[in-house]
Amino acid sequence: MAAIPRSLIAYFLMGRAGPGELQRFTQDAGIVADVWLKFAEDLSKPTRILLAPVDGIPAIKTAASIHEALRRYRADGPGLASNRSPDDALLMDIPESRDWTTVAPLESFVAVTVYFDELVRVILPLTKWWHDKKLETLRGSGGREARSDLENAISARLGRNGTEEPAALLPKPDRTRSRVLEATSIIALIGVFVAAAQARARGREEGEGAGGPDENSTPSDLFISKEIRPDGAADTALAKWTAAKAREIARAAISELQRPIQGALEETLAEYGVGEQPRGLIQRVFLDRQSQLADVEAVCTVKADAAERLFNISCSSLTWAIIDCGIAASHPAFAQFGPNGRTDNSRIRATYDLTMIDLIRNFDLTTDNEIQLETLIQLIIIELRKLPGTRAADFDEVADKNLRLIATQLRDCLLPDWGLIEPLIKLDGDDGDSLRSDHGTHVAGILAGNWCDMPGEEDSVRARQVTLQGVCPDIWLYDLRVLHPKLKNTEFAVIAALEFVRHINSRAAGPPVIHGVNISLSIPHEVRNYGCGVTPICIACDDLVQSGAVVVAAAGNRGWDERELGFGNFVFCSITDPGNAQQVITVGATHKLKPHSYGVSYFSSRGPTGDGRVKPDLVAPGEKIRGPIRGDTDDELDGTSMAAPFVSGAAAMLMARNRELMRNPQRIKKILCESATDLGRERYFQGHGLVDVLRALQSI
Repeated sequence: MAAIPRSLIAYFLMGRAGPGELQRFTQDAGIVADVWLKFAEDLSKPTRILLAPVDGIPAIKTAASIHEALRRYRADGPGLASNRSPDDALLMDIPESRDWTTVAPLESFVAVTVYFDELVRVILPLTKWWHDKKLETLRGSGGREARSDLENAISARLGRNGTEEPAALLPKPDRTRSRVLEATSIIALIGVFVAAAQARARGREEGEGAGGPDENSTPSDLFISKEIRPDGAADTALAKWTAAKAREIARAAISELQRPIQGALEETLAEYGVGEQPRGLIQRVFLDRQSQLADVEAVCTVKADAAERLFNISCSSLTWAIIDCGIAASHPAFAQFGPNGRTDNSRIRATYDLTMIDLIRNFDLTTDNEIQLETLIQLIIIELRKLPGTRAADFDEVADKNLRLIATQLRDCLLPDWGLIEPLIKLDGDDGDSLRSDHGTHVAGILAGNWCDMPGEEDSVRARQVTLQGVCPDIWLYDLRVLHPKLKNTEFAVIAALEFVRHINSRAAGPPVIHGVNISLSIPHEVRNYGCGVTPICIACDDLVQSGAVVVAAAGNRGWDERELGFGNFVFCSITDPGNAQQVITVGATHKLKPHSYGVSYFSSRGPTGDGRVKPDLVAPGEKIRGPIRGDTDDELDGTSMAAPFVSGAAAMLMARNRELMRNPQRIKKILCESATDLGRERYFQGHGLVDVLRALQSI
C-alpha cells in the first residue's frame, strides 16, 4: 500500500470540508496534484520535477537561484546531516549526503530532483503562489496571529463532525491573514505528510531494538486509518478520519511552515539578482512525467499513392524528425537510392540521444572544487558512453572540453550553447539491436520506408516476399531519442528535443533544416493539474509550431478502459499530451482498409479535450499496420502511434508540392482538416475525419 493513499491526497486537493461538502480544486496552487501524489508513494524517495519560471524571469536565472538555494540548504541548513534536529521527522529516512542538486535548465523550464523536505522548505517558498498567499508571515514572532488563524481554520474545516468549532464562527481575519487562509487546503495537505512522517518516527522509537515498526511499518500503518483505501474510499470514512486527526494535522502543518529558512533563500535570490520580488520566482511546479509509447496497404487508404502518381511528388528535399525511442538506421527500408538502385547509405541524416540531457545541462558543473568537477565530468562521460550506438573516436576528449565550457556558461547564468551540447548527444551509427523497442523504427517506416525488391539482389525468400513503402519513401529523417532502454522516460527529454529542433532550424538562413516533427508518444493529462493544453510539453510543442515546423502527435490509446465496470468501457476526454496542445495536429486511429465500415478504432483516444476543444484533429490508419522493425524484418503493429506518421507524410507532401507552405504549419493543418473525408462518426471521435492526401493537394 502507498505510504499515503491517493484517495486521501485527492480529498485534500479537492478542498473537502466534510461529508457532502466540496470546494473544487482549480489549480491555483504553486504545486500541481501529480507532484503531491508522487511524493505520497514514498516520502523517503526523491522526485524529478519541472519548474516554470514567473513571467519575465529567464529559466537560466531560476535554475541558478534554485541550485544555490538547494546547495545552501544542504550545506548550511537543516538539510546538512550535522544540523538535523532529532525531531525533524521529514529527514528521518533521507540520505545524510546529498551531493548533487541536478538542476538542469532549458529555455522555458527547469528540471530538478528533490526530496519532500526540499519541496516544502526550498521550492514552495519560491513560488508566486506562496508570495500571493502571504505565507511568509507564518515565520517569526510576527506571524503568531496568522498561525493561530490557520491552525483553527484547518481544524475547523477537517473536524466538522461536532468535535470542532464550525469555520463560520471563527473570528474574521484581516486582509493579510485572509490571504493566508486561502491556502488552507494545501497547507492541511502538507500537515498530512508531516504528521505521517512524525508517526513513522514515533513508531521507530517505540519499536527500536525489537524489530518492529521501524523496519516493517509505513506512515499509513502508523497514522492513517486502514479504512482509507488507496483506490478511493467513501466520504464518510475520510471525514471521520480527518475529524479525528484535524488538530494533529493542523499543528504539524504550522510547525513545518514556520521553520526559519526564508532568510537564507532571500540571500541566495538577492545574490542572483532575480528582481524586487524574489519570492515570486516559480510560477508552477510540475511532475517531470514519464512518456510512454502510444502503443503498406494503408497508404492507399489515405490516397498517398494516388497523389504521388497524379502529381509526381518527391519529398527528397524535406526532412522530418522522429521523436521516439530510436530508429534502426541500418534497416534496408531507410536506404538511399541512386541511379543504380539501393545504396549502403541511410536516409537518417543524424541520430541524437537526449535521454541524458539533464546531466549535460547540469548546474552541479558550476562547482568551484576542481576535484568534484573532474569527478562529475567523468561520471557524465561514462553514462553517455553507455547509450546505445557508437561514438566518435575523440568523444571523451571533446566531451571533457565541452562540459567545462558548459560549466562556464552556467556560472555566467547563460543557457548552455546547443553547439557545445550537440557533439555530446550525437551518435555515429546504430544497428538497432540495443534499442528499447521496435516502436521508433516502425513509426519511421510508415512515414519514410522504402523496402522493395531490386534487380540483381540476392535471391532470397525475404527479398522476394517483402515490399514495404511509406507515405514519403524518399524523405530524410532525424532520429531524436527520448526513451531510454533502462532509465525513466522524462517529459524534460521530450521538451529538450523540441527545443533542439528549434535550434537546428534557427541556423538555416533559407528553408528549415527540419520541416516537421512526429511524436508518437503519450503522457496522460491529470485534470487536477494545470490546464489542459498548457502543460510543459504542450507549451513546447506550440512554441515549435510558432517557429514554423509542423508538429504531428498521436492522440493516445486510452479510448477503452478494461478496468471500467468490470468488463471495460469507452472513455471520453481521453486525449493525452502532447495531443492536447492547441497547435499540433492530433491524430486518432481507424481501420487500415475499411475506415467507413469500421469507423474509429475502439482503443483510439477521443475528445473533447479537458477544456472543451475538438480533438483529435484527424484520424488515419492505425490497425495492423505493417512496417519495418529491428533485425531487418517487418511486423504489424496497432495504435495511434501508427496513425500519426500517415498525417506527417500528408503534411510533407503538401510542402513538397507547394513550397510556399514551408514555415506555415497553421495553414497546413487547416488544409488537411478542411479536406479530410467525413466518416460519419461523432466529431469528438473522428475530428475532421480521415486524412485525404489527394483531396488536400487538389484543394490548393
